[in-house]
Amino acid sequence: MASIRIRTKMDGSQTYTVMWRDPETKTQQGMTFTSESEAATVKRLLDANCQSFEMVQEVLLRAKRKVPTVAAVIQEHIDLLVRPSSGTMRTYQTMLDLHIKPVLGGIPIDELNFRDITEWIRAMQKKGKSAKTIKNNHSLVFSSMEMAVRLKYRSDNPCRGVQLPSGNRVEDDARFLTHAEFGQILALMPERYKDFTQFLVMTGTRFGEATAVTVADVDLLSKPATVRISKAWKRDGNNDFYVGPTKTGAGKRTVSLAPDLVEILIPLVASRQGTDLLFTTGTGGRIAHSVYWQKCWVPTVKSAQVAGLKKLPRIHDLRHTHASWLIQDGVSLFTISRRLGHASTRTTEEVYGHLMPQALLDGAESVQRSARIWGG
Repeated sequence: MASIRIRTKMDGSQTYTVMWRDPETKTQQGMTFTSESEAATVKRLLDANCQSFEMVQEVLLRAKRKVPTVAAVIQEHIDLLVRPSSGTMRTYQTMLDLHIKPVLGGIPIDELNFRDITEWIRAMQKKGKSAKTIKNNHSLVFSSMEMAVRLKYRSDNPCRGVQLPSGNRVEDDARFLTHAEFGQILALMPERYKDFTQFLVMTGTRFGEATAVTVADVDLLSKPATVRISKAWKRDGNNDFYVGPTKTGAGKRTVSLAPDLVEILIPLVASRQGTDLLFTTGTGGRIAHSVYWQKCWVPTVKSAQVAGLKKLPRIHDLRHTHASWLIQDGVSLFTISRRLGHASTRTTEEVYGHLMPQALLDGAESVQRSARIWGG
């Protein structure tokens, strides 16, 4: 890592000396600046380019050209987006400032190439960034380069064909509870949150969706009784919460309710305003994920483990558990996909396909019947 040494001169002014070790000669190098920002820029570029001053010089020279830089184009892309929420915009801005700008930001847009992208990805890997983080950042650069092509900043997208690190698949992280295991957890759950927890596992809704359900969204008189999922809690650019649309367009859905869940919900909707949240804290406010996790879920799961539970489920695993129960009962992949609000059955299959033994058995038997026809 490069460092900056600050020296105060006799006249009170300060100089900033960037110190680094040359990767080829292994000798200590230094360069002095009168501007702190210039010194910080060189230090950041040295750290991002394996302490190679030659590479830093190249980046600085390219940055002096009139062609817009990668950072400027990605910023333009973010500013031109129409649909994302303010929270998503804040996430994109953080990705640009934290992961992209320090390494790729100063490169002229028409000079960004396949090698630059690959080395950037490898640098993130060396820093221990997860495959998901790298994929998300690459996706932002990719879409920005698509815009750059449309705006004629360059003729091609250098992100195409870049190999991304593979991460664990979603199902590798998912934990599925049996009915008995969920019963262990529910029995030790604080009374205040038992109904809410059962709602999560019996509907498969996401936490942000379930906590945004209002009394008016529930129809206990229809056959079958239903709950309308059309909104979810979101974060805005100031990190405050507000009610916004669901994660995807397919997330807007109507979920049927089991008779046992109907019995649980009857007293929760009786004599209440339609705009009231269905589930609240003891003071009537929104159930915050962090509070439910720290004050309710973690202590309850730990108690269940003392009592014999072998798994360490997360809150989101209640959604996975819901899907696994449907699969065990033979519910079709299409129905499960719609119930969970997935954009396509492909997503459902990727996450839960390995839990469908009957589908695997049907496939094997179909191949066997075909083999008999040709005499195999």
